[in-house]
Amino acid sequence: MLLIDVHCHLELFKEEVSKVVERAENAGVRVIITSGMDSATNRKALSLSRKFKIVKPSLGIYPTDKLSYPEIEAELKFISGKKDKIVAVGEIGLDYTLPDKKKQQDLFESQLFLAEKVGKPVIVHSREAEADVIKMLKGHSCKAVLHAFHGSVKLVREAAESGIFFSIPSNIGRSEQFQRIVKEVPLSHLLTETDAPFLAPEKGQRSEPAFVAQTVKKIAEIKGLDEIEAANIIYSNYQNLFS
Repeated sequence: MLLIDVHCHLELFKEEVSKVVERAENAGVRVIITSGMDSATNRKALSLSRKFKIVKPSLGIYPTDKLSYPEIEAELKFISGKKDKIVAVGEIGLDYTLPDKKKQQDLFESQLFLAEKVGKPVIVHSREAEADVIKMLKGHSCKAVLHAFHGSVKLVREAAESGIFFSIPSNIGRSEQFQRIVKEVPLSHLLTETDAPFLAPEKGQRSEPAFVAQTVKKIAEIKGLDEIEAANIIYSNYQNLFS
Protein backbone atom coordinates (compact mmCIF):
# COMPACT_ATOMS: atom_id res chain seq x y z
CA MET A 1 0.00 0.00 0.00
CA LEU A 2 1.00 3.60 -0.56
CA LEU A 3 0.59 5.31 2.80
CA ILE A 4 1.02 8.92 3.89
CA ASP A 5 1.22 10.81 7.17
CA VAL A 6 0.38 14.42 6.37
CA HIS A 7 0.89 15.76 9.89
CA CYS A 8 3.23 14.82 12.72
CA HIS A 9 6.03 16.24 14.86
CA LEU A 10 9.09 14.10 14.23
CA GLU A 11 11.42 16.39 16.18
CA LEU A 12 9.80 15.18 19.40
CA PHE A 13 11.24 11.69 18.87
CA LYS A 14 14.76 13.11 19.28
CA GLU A 15 17.41 10.37 19.09
CA GLU A 16 14.78 7.73 18.18
CA VAL A 17 13.72 9.46 14.98
CA SER A 18 15.77 7.23 12.66
CA LYS A 19 14.06 4.10 13.98
CA VAL A 20 10.65 5.76 13.81
CA VAL A 21 11.19 6.66 10.14
CA GLU A 22 12.49 3.15 9.41
CA ARG A 23 9.39 1.56 10.97
CA ALA A 24 7.21 3.86 8.88
CA GLU A 25 9.00 2.85 5.68
CA ASN A 26 8.64 -0.82 6.57
CA ALA A 27 4.90 -0.28 7.08
CA GLY A 28 4.52 1.16 3.57
CA VAL A 29 4.60 4.87 4.40
CA ARG A 30 5.93 6.82 1.42
CA VAL A 31 5.60 10.38 2.75
CA ILE A 32 5.79 11.89 6.23
CA ILE A 33 5.03 15.60 6.58
CA THR A 34 6.56 16.93 9.76
CA SER A 35 5.16 20.29 10.83
CA GLY A 36 7.01 23.14 12.46
CA MET A 37 5.28 25.38 14.96
CA ASP A 38 7.86 28.08 15.69
CA SER A 39 11.36 29.18 14.76
CA ALA A 40 13.14 26.20 16.35
CA THR A 41 10.81 23.46 15.11
CA ASN A 42 10.61 24.98 11.63
CA ARG A 43 14.36 24.65 11.30
CA LYS A 44 14.27 21.15 12.74
CA ALA A 45 11.64 20.15 10.16
CA LEU A 46 13.91 21.36 7.38
CA SER A 47 16.86 19.49 8.89
CA LEU A 48 14.90 16.22 9.13
CA SER A 49 13.74 16.56 5.52
CA ARG A 50 17.38 16.76 4.43
CA LYS A 51 18.25 13.66 6.43
CA PHE A 52 15.33 11.40 5.40
CA LYS A 53 14.08 11.10 1.84
CA ILE A 54 10.46 10.38 2.79
CA VAL A 55 10.21 13.35 5.20
CA LYS A 56 8.74 16.58 3.83
CA PRO A 57 8.65 19.82 5.84
CA SER A 58 5.72 22.08 6.60
CA LEU A 59 6.61 25.39 8.25
CA GLY A 60 4.35 27.65 10.26
CA ILE A 61 3.70 29.60 13.44
CA TYR A 62 1.33 27.90 15.88
CA PRO A 63 -1.42 30.04 17.47
CA THR A 64 0.31 32.21 20.03
CA ASP A 65 0.10 35.48 21.89
CA LYS A 66 3.73 35.35 22.99
CA LEU A 67 5.62 36.54 19.91
CA SER A 68 6.22 40.19 19.10
CA TYR A 69 5.33 41.52 15.66
CA PRO A 70 9.01 41.84 14.64
CA GLU A 71 9.54 38.15 15.56
CA ILE A 72 6.46 37.13 13.58
CA GLU A 73 7.50 39.16 10.55
CA ALA A 74 11.01 37.67 10.63
CA GLU A 75 9.66 34.11 10.74
CA LEU A 76 7.14 34.74 7.97
CA LYS A 77 9.99 36.08 5.83
CA PHE A 78 12.03 32.95 6.64
CA ILE A 79 9.15 30.66 5.64
CA SER A 80 8.61 32.58 2.42
CA GLY A 81 12.29 32.18 1.60
CA LYS A 82 11.97 28.38 1.91
CA LYS A 83 8.99 28.09 -0.44
CA ASP A 84 10.85 25.74 -2.80
CA LYS A 85 11.76 23.37 0.06
CA ILE A 86 8.39 23.05 1.81
CA VAL A 87 5.15 21.27 0.92
CA ALA A 88 2.80 23.34 3.08
CA VAL A 89 2.42 26.21 5.52
CA GLY A 90 1.57 24.80 8.91
CA GLU A 91 0.89 24.08 11.64
CA ILE A 92 -1.20 27.23 11.81
CA GLY A 93 -4.70 28.13 12.99
CA LEU A 94 -6.60 29.31 16.05
CA ASP A 95 -6.74 28.07 19.64
CA TYR A 96 -9.30 29.92 21.72
CA THR A 97 -8.19 28.22 24.93
CA LEU A 98 -5.24 30.64 24.66
CA PRO A 99 -5.54 34.42 25.21
CA ASP A 100 -5.71 37.26 22.68
CA LYS A 101 -8.03 36.00 19.96
CA LYS A 102 -7.46 39.10 17.81
CA LYS A 103 -3.70 38.59 17.72
CA GLN A 104 -4.20 34.92 16.82
CA GLN A 105 -6.59 35.87 14.03
CA ASP A 106 -4.12 38.41 12.67
CA LEU A 107 -1.35 35.80 12.74
CA PHE A 108 -3.55 33.21 11.03
CA GLU A 109 -4.59 35.73 8.38
CA SER A 110 -0.97 36.66 7.70
CA GLN A 111 -0.08 33.01 7.15
CA LEU A 112 -3.04 32.43 4.85
CA PHE A 113 -1.84 35.35 2.72
CA LEU A 114 1.66 33.85 2.81
CA ALA A 115 0.36 30.47 1.64
CA GLU A 116 -1.41 32.17 -1.26
CA LYS A 117 1.76 34.05 -2.13
CA VAL A 118 3.99 30.96 -2.20
CA GLY A 119 1.34 28.68 -3.70
CA LYS A 120 1.19 26.14 -0.88
CA PRO A 121 -1.69 24.49 1.02
CA VAL A 122 -2.13 25.08 4.75
CA ILE A 123 -2.28 22.54 7.58
CA VAL A 124 -4.69 23.96 10.13
CA HIS A 125 -5.20 23.47 13.85
CA SER A 126 -8.38 24.63 15.59
CA ARG A 127 -9.47 24.38 19.19
CA GLU A 128 -12.77 25.90 20.30
CA ALA A 129 -12.43 28.09 17.19
CA GLU A 130 -13.71 25.81 14.44
CA ALA A 131 -16.36 28.17 13.01
CA ASP A 132 -13.92 31.08 12.80
CA VAL A 133 -11.26 28.88 11.18
CA ILE A 134 -13.64 27.78 8.43
CA LYS A 135 -14.91 31.33 7.91
CA MET A 136 -11.36 32.62 7.49
CA LEU A 137 -10.33 29.77 5.19
CA LYS A 138 -13.31 30.44 2.94
CA GLY A 139 -11.99 33.98 2.49
CA HIS A 140 -8.77 32.74 0.91
CA SER A 141 -7.82 30.80 -2.20
CA CYS A 142 -5.20 28.50 -0.65
CA LYS A 143 -6.10 24.84 -0.28
CA ALA A 144 -6.47 23.64 3.29
CA VAL A 145 -6.28 20.56 5.49
CA LEU A 146 -8.13 20.57 8.81
CA HIS A 147 -5.99 18.52 11.18
CA ALA A 148 -7.81 16.45 13.84
CA PHE A 149 -10.96 18.54 13.48
CA HIS A 150 -13.42 18.58 16.39
CA GLY A 151 -16.16 20.79 14.98
CA SER A 152 -19.84 19.89 14.63
CA VAL A 153 -21.31 17.84 11.79
CA LYS A 154 -22.73 21.08 10.37
CA LEU A 155 -19.25 22.61 10.25
CA VAL A 156 -17.77 19.43 8.79
CA ARG A 157 -20.32 19.57 5.97
CA GLU A 158 -19.73 23.29 5.41
CA ALA A 159 -15.98 22.77 5.18
CA ALA A 160 -16.27 19.74 2.89
CA GLU A 161 -18.66 21.59 0.57
CA SER A 162 -16.05 24.38 0.37
CA GLY A 163 -13.41 21.90 -0.82
CA ILE A 164 -11.47 21.77 2.44
CA PHE A 165 -9.67 18.50 3.23
CA PHE A 166 -9.69 16.60 6.53
CA SER A 167 -6.77 14.58 7.88
CA ILE A 168 -7.84 11.65 10.04
CA PRO A 169 -5.54 10.69 12.93
CA SER A 170 -4.55 7.26 14.12
CA ASN A 171 -6.91 7.27 17.11
CA ILE A 172 -9.93 6.95 14.79
CA GLY A 173 -10.69 3.49 16.18
CA ARG A 174 -11.62 5.00 19.54
CA SER A 175 -12.97 8.34 18.31
CA GLU A 176 -16.60 8.70 17.26
CA GLN A 177 -15.77 12.21 16.06
CA PHE A 178 -13.28 11.05 13.44
CA GLN A 179 -15.43 8.10 12.41
CA ARG A 180 -18.28 10.56 11.87
CA ILE A 181 -16.06 12.79 9.70
CA VAL A 182 -15.11 9.81 7.54
CA LYS A 183 -18.81 9.01 7.06
CA GLU A 184 -19.67 12.60 6.16
CA VAL A 185 -16.75 13.58 3.94
CA PRO A 186 -16.14 12.13 0.45
CA LEU A 187 -13.03 9.96 0.28
CA SER A 188 -11.68 12.42 -2.30
CA HIS A 189 -11.21 14.92 0.54
CA LEU A 190 -9.75 12.66 3.22
CA LEU A 191 -6.11 12.26 4.23
CA THR A 192 -4.33 10.34 6.97
CA GLU A 193 -2.17 11.71 9.78
CA THR A 194 -0.85 10.63 13.16
CA ASP A 195 -0.03 13.91 14.93
CA ALA A 196 2.76 11.69 16.27
CA PRO A 197 3.71 11.29 19.03
CA PHE A 198 0.12 12.22 19.93
CA LEU A 199 -3.31 10.69 19.08
CA ALA A 200 -2.23 7.05 19.13
CA PRO A 201 -4.62 4.13 18.46
CA GLU A 202 -4.56 3.18 22.14
CA LYS A 203 -4.64 5.42 25.22
CA GLY A 204 -1.22 5.77 26.80
CA GLN A 205 0.48 4.66 23.59
CA ARG A 206 2.94 6.80 21.66
CA SER A 207 1.82 7.40 18.10
CA GLU A 208 4.15 6.92 15.13
CA PRO A 209 3.79 7.51 11.37
CA ALA A 210 3.66 3.74 10.82
CA PHE A 211 0.22 3.76 12.48
CA VAL A 212 -1.46 5.35 9.44
CA ALA A 213 -1.90 1.77 8.22
CA GLN A 214 -4.48 1.29 10.98
CA THR A 215 -6.24 4.50 10.00
CA VAL A 216 -6.53 3.41 6.37
CA LYS A 217 -7.96 0.08 7.52
CA LYS A 218 -10.68 1.84 9.53
CA ILE A 219 -11.46 4.34 6.75
CA ALA A 220 -11.80 1.45 4.27
CA GLU A 221 -14.13 -0.36 6.68
CA ILE A 222 -16.35 2.72 7.09
CA LYS A 223 -16.44 3.44 3.36
CA GLY A 224 -16.96 -0.20 2.39
CA LEU A 225 -13.78 -0.37 0.33
CA ASP A 226 -10.76 -2.61 -0.02
CA GLU A 227 -7.82 -1.28 2.03
CA ILE A 228 -5.52 -0.98 -0.97
CA GLU A 229 -8.17 0.91 -2.92
CA ALA A 230 -8.72 3.32 -0.01
CA ALA A 231 -4.97 3.81 0.46
CA ASN A 232 -4.45 4.54 -3.22
CA ILE A 233 -7.22 7.15 -3.29
CA ILE A 234 -5.85 8.85 -0.18
CA TYR A 235 -2.37 8.86 -1.68
CA SER A 236 -3.78 10.41 -4.84
CA ASN A 237 -5.43 13.08 -2.68
CA TYR A 238 -2.03 13.85 -1.20
CA GLN A 239 -0.48 14.17 -4.65
CA ASN A 240 -3.22 16.46 -5.89
CA LEU A 241 -3.02 18.69 -2.82
CA PHE A 242 0.68 18.88 -2.01
CA SER A 243 2.45 18.33 -5.34
